[in-house]
Amino acid sequence: MRLLATLCVVLGIGCAYEPLDVDPASNATTEDDEQPVAAIEPTVSTDALREPLDVDLGAAGPQHWSFAVLSDLHLPNPRSAVIDREIAALIPMGVRFVVVTGDHTNGSAVVDHRRARVNAWWTSITNTLAPLREAGIPVLPIAGNHDTYLAWQREGFERAFGDLARWAAPLEVHPATGRGFARAPYSYSVDVDGVHLALANIVDQDVDRDVAAWLTDDLAAATNARARMVFGHVPLFSVIKRPARHFVEQLGAILARGRADFYIAGHEHVTWDETFPLGAGELLRQVTVGCASGFYVFAPSKAARTRASCEATGPRTQRCTMPNGGPFELVRDHASRMLEHDAATFTVFTVNGDDVEVTPMTVDAEGHVHAFYLRPDVG
Repeated sequence: MRLLATLCVVLGIGCAYEPLDVDPASNATTEDDEQPVAAIEPTVSTDALREPLDVDLGAAGPQHWSFAVLSDLHLPNPRSAVIDREIAALIPMGVRFVVVTGDHTNGSAVVDHRRARVNAWWTSITNTLAPLREAGIPVLPIAGNHDTYLAWQREGFERAFGDLARWAAPLEVHPATGRGFARAPYSYSVDVDGVHLALANIVDQDVDRDVAAWLTDDLAAATNARARMVFGHVPLFSVIKRPARHFVEQLGAILARGRADFYIAGHEHVTWDETFPLGAGELLRQVTVGCASGFYVFAPSKAARTRASCEATGPRTQRCTMPNGGPFELVRDHASRMLEHDAATFTVFTVNGDDVEVTPMTVDAEGHVHAFYLRPDVG
């Protein structure tokens, strides 16, 4: 924990799940309960051939269209150019809109002297996202924990996206009208050709009571949608730590009752796609979209690596298969953590009738887009 705390102070960040979830009824400890350690790594650490990037964006229509999800920009940081390249790549791809699932900035719960920088932070964010808006691509943001710890951080987020209707245009925003975080720009919904998107303020492993009530009602009103996608910052099922029981039960019950098909999040700085049981026969596909900047990353837990059938291919590498996707590599870093081969990623979702295809991607130094997944026939 000392290494994690030191790194958080050096970077000026608040790390995932502080305090970490602990089950008071259990004194058991396993390797899977290791503290997640952040690491600043190369953006790409594999020479393996990648899968062909087969995403048919074609002519958009009510039955066939795509959107992209970015998360954890953490601007400003030394890798801001990576995000610029991602934004530039998304425009010619013709995505219909872009969702940003929080942690736009580097706000801290304990470092208050940065208040004077908040305007510069959010100017950096809005300037970075502006090319999407100028290209006519709607931007749908929600907040992350680093955007909302302190009042002045929340004020910065509200000023940046107070004109949410303009950022989302021509999509129509259905704002939550409750108290606290149960209001736009923190929580709101959008409907796109029969697909319902609920964007909720979920920034830690406990859902705000007013947000929970809004999300319950919002999903109940979307029963006729052909797909229901919920977006939050924090994943329901952690893939870097043991999932928090209370949080899984609390948010899981809401998503199960609302018949959510997808829960899409960021926060953990890993790329992951897996289907989890919610109980009573309900299943939920959770996609964590990675860290757009690759500024710092975390390692999948031992349990996640087991589910991905990771096997050693060398002294520093493992070959894995995403539960809902293709092959990828883990590479041992200087702290002996097994990190994914791409640090900076985003994910494109393609709606094709009643099906949704999920394609994680990365960009290289020249701005070319590549699939995150590797060729299955190449070790």
